[in-house]
Amino acid sequence: MRPVRHRPDHRNRPGRAARRTVGGHRGRGHGGVAVKPTLTARELKVLELIATGFTYAEIAEQLSIGVDGAKGAASRMMMRLGALNAPHAVYLATQAGILKRRRGRPSGPPRQPLTARQAQVLTTAADGASLTVVARRLNSTREQVAARLAEAYLRLGVTHLPRGQRRTAAVTVARKRGLIPNPAKETA
Repeated sequence: MRPVRHRPDHRNRPGRAARRTVGGHRGRGHGGVAVKPTLTARELKVLELIATGFTYAEIAEQLSIGVDGAKGAASRMMMRLGALNAPHAVYLATQAGILKRRRGRPSGPPRQPLTARQAQVLTTAADGASLTVVARRLNSTREQVAARLAEAYLRLGVTHLPRGQRRTAAVTVARKRGLIPNPAKETA
């Protein structure tokens, strides 16, 4: 028997799939006209939510579908765009004009509002109670409370502050944005 020699195949170069879009063309259809992939309404909404930084669980909650449904829509959307992953899909969609370019972070309400549980934990922890006390009040564990607070700090953009100042800053930001209630003002 003759030994089989490996012959490099130019079609299997890494990164080639990233340059493809629809029908195997590299962003161009017949006649040099750019091809714009068509996405379903759900795929487009999933793409927009991915672009704003939502997780699959949050996308599923927003669209009232299961997490697997959100992942499936994202997978189909990435396949149609010829993307390797979600950030690449956002890049390709922006280049194709499907998504509008954004300059910096938009002002106004947060891109990712707090979940109900994060708001509940932050409201309960607003008085400066320890994690153990907050966990006892919410019938939860200390670890779960710490995780929800860490997620809330990230969403509210206070992770850059020293640890001792994060909770106070997060409560202040959340109250300003109307994400958690202000304490009832006592009148004399």
